[in-house]
Amino acid sequence: MSEKVAEGTWYYDGNIPQRIAAYRKEARLAASRFDRNTDQEPSIAESRPIPETKDGFLYYCLFGNSGEHLSLEELKAWAASQPWGPVKWDEDF
Repeated sequence: MSEKVAEGTWYYDGNIPQRIAAYRKEARLAASRFDRNTDQEPSIAESRPIPETKDGFLYYCLFGNSGEHLSLEELKAWAASQPWGPVKWDEDF
């Protein structure tokens, strides 16, 4: 369901390289659409709207509680603004 769309490097303490990856998933699977207030497994609440994106996907990374972003550019801007940023994104991905 998720697809890796970018990889890059950020530097811990300014000099120790750490890898980071960006992923995308279908916007219909947005976290905001899941009902987690039950004793059952989370399920999609069809009454909750699908986020409108330019390409039908949401973007996120598994580092730093990135949340879901409406575009890859928005996710990269978020990463650049973090205290551990900026990220040098690989060009050949």
